[in-house]
Amino acid sequence: MKKLFFVIALSLIFSISNAQLLKFGIKAGANSSSFNFDKVESPDAILTQVSDATWGFHAGVFLRIKIAMLYLQPEVYFTSMGGKYNYQDPASSAVEELKTFDMNRVDIPLLVGFKLGPIRINAGPSGHLVISHSTDLDGLTADVNGMTWGYQAGLGIDLFKKLTLDARYEGNLSSLGESVTIGGTDFNTDMRTSQFLISLGFMF
Repeated sequence: MKKLFFVIALSLIFSISNAQLLKFGIKAGANSSSFNFDKVESPDAILTQVSDATWGFHAGVFLRIKIAMLYLQPEVYFTSMGGKYNYQDPASSAVEELKTFDMNRVDIPLLVGFKLGPIRINAGPSGHLVISHSTDLDGLTADVNGMTWGYQAGLGIDLFKKLTLDARYEGNLSSLGESVTIGGTDFNTDMRTSQFLISLGFMF
């Protein structure tokens, strides 16, 4: 019975793949991200956000499921990203210093798209699982949530039936974190990230 079920399952997968209803692919690309938060001010440090973006990369896999004129595309990929902020010591007259906040995470978007010839339009929710983060400012720690939620929306094009090129914007629906610790004191702040992603993929 188990063997029969296995054969039937393989036959269905093969049939779907043959009918080009299901495609598996790999993808990689570059991303430009920024870090947004409420101003933090203490006797030890003043932190303010800047508009400068940080470049990173992402790589992973995706599955495209065709449903009539639409398609569903779940993805899983590793993302290296971050942002920049200004640091100033209130006890000195020194100018502001530009610091960085780096983060590694696993992104899990679920996109719904519409295809017009080779052109695709897609959007959907995206889950973000933070696996590590760091900053180059000594004495600063951030209370970062493990899992946050956001959204992605953008355009894509399929080239030569195998290659895919995508450009997307990503925003956050939930806060990356609610506080930072400076000199042993916690300060409330609403931390969020946003980014632009450019990806090149290959479908098997």
